[in-house]
Amino acid sequence: MTAQPPDQDRIAQLEAKVAELSSRDGGLSGRLTKLLKLMPWLMASHFLIGAPALLISLGVAYATFVQAEATKKMQQADAWPFVSYGTSNVDEKGERVISLVLNNNGVGPAMLGPVEIRYRGQPVRDPRELLTKCCGLQANSGLNLSTSPASGIVARPGESVKFMQVAETPANKALWNRFEKERWKLQVRSCYCSIFDECWTIEGSQAKPKPVAQCPTDWSQFRER
Repeated sequence: MTAQPPDQDRIAQLEAKVAELSSRDGGLSGRLTKLLKLMPWLMASHFLIGAPALLISLGVAYATFVQAEATKKMQQADAWPFVSYGTSNVDEKGERVISLVLNNNGVGPAMLGPVEIRYRGQPVRDPRELLTKCCGLQANSGLNLSTSPASGIVARPGESVKFMQVAETPANKALWNRFEKERWKLQVRSCYCSIFDECWTIEGSQAKPKPVAQCPTDWSQFRER
C-alpha cells in the first residue's frame, strides 16, 4: 500500500471538516426555516390571549371617563346660577322707588361681571349721567338716589342686587315720573360666571343666557358712582 503525501492527507482532513460543518449548518437552517413558518401563528396566539385583557382595560377606562363626566355635570348643575335683569317702581314697603335689579334665580352663586346700560343707543357711565340724559336731571332736582356695585361681587342664590334706586320725593316728583316711563327704554346687558368659570351674558329683562368663554372686556361698563 502506497502512503499518501502529507499534503494530500491535509486536504482530505479539510474536506471531511467542511462536510461536517455543512451538515451542521443544514440542520440549523432547517430549524430556522421551521421557526419562521411558525412565527405568524405564535404572534396570533399571543394577540388572542392579550385581546380580552386589552378590551377589558379599554372598557374600564371608558366607564371611568363617562362616570367622571357625569359627576362633573352633576356638580355644575348643583352650582348653576341664573341671573336676570329686572326693574320695579315699588319697594318691599310699598313706597314708590324705581329700582334696577339683577336677580340670581339659580341654585349656585353668581360672580357678577360687567354691566352695560344704553339709552337711545348710547352708553351711559353712571346713574347721574343716565338721569341727565333721560330725564333732565338738574343740580336742584332734589334727587334721592342710592346705588350699589353690580359687578365684581358674588350674588347668592335667590339674592337680588338693586344697583340703582330712585325714591320719589316732593322735590323730584317730575324727574321720578319721567324716569318711570324712560326706564323701559333702557338697554341693559350683563355678564356673570359660575364657580366653575362658566360664563353667560344676558340682555334685557326676558333674555335667555348666552354662553361665552369669558366676560367681555369691550363693554362701556356702568358704575355705581
